[in-house]
Amino acid sequence: MVITFGNQKGGVGKTTLCTLFANYLAKKGMKTLVVDCDNQQTISEKRRLDIKKKPENNVPYAVQAFDINKVQDVSNMMRMIKDLDGTVLIDSPGSLTQQGLLPIFVSTDYVVCPFQYEPTSINSTVTFILFIQKLRERFPQMRAKLIFVVNRVDKRYGRFHERELWTKTEERLSNYGCFAPRVESKIDLQRYNTLEVSKEQSAIVTPTFDFILNKLSEEEQA
Repeated sequence: MVITFGNQKGGVGKTTLCTLFANYLAKKGMKTLVVDCDNQQTISEKRRLDIKKKPENNVPYAVQAFDINKVQDVSNMMRMIKDLDGTVLIDSPGSLTQQGLLPIFVSTDYVVCPFQYEPTSINSTVTFILFIQKLRERFPQMRAKLIFVVNRVDKRYGRFHERELWTKTEERLSNYGCFAPRVESKIDLQRYNTLEVSKEQSAIVTPTFDFILNKLSEEEQA
């Protein structure tokens, strides 16, 4: 099973959620691989620093950096990981201009799309959805399903008309995919690493990740 974390806009927590989901799966004893295709390769660098900081910790899953500049290389990589046992998570770039993205989204099983309740993020998410829709038209074999995650939600904020807009946004986007439970904005999530997940972090993201895992299980049983 291949799950790609993607959106057009950076800064929505895509890399953080990808890493935390890898920690979540590994904690459940599930075989997991993270392929870091983001231009900044944040997960790969964080793994290097985490091991340096905590050399005594077990490494729960592999992190593999991958350059997606060459489309054929990406196509070959996707064919290889589709045959692997376990779950492969891909952290994709926050830009839709790279040709190497095409084989990733065409071959992935699920796309987890984090976004935030603010106009720029919502507009970028709509652009991302249109990108996915065009890929579906161009590549009929594409089977990727969308899972939206509203990230960094602060329950203290949001006037009535804003909350009304958020509800309408979810209703419209639900035509293109399903919504996982929202992830609250908590300082604990900024302290994530690639080796372990804290109780505080787990409490915040578990409802969201349980939902995603259930979707994956349904897919495998179908």
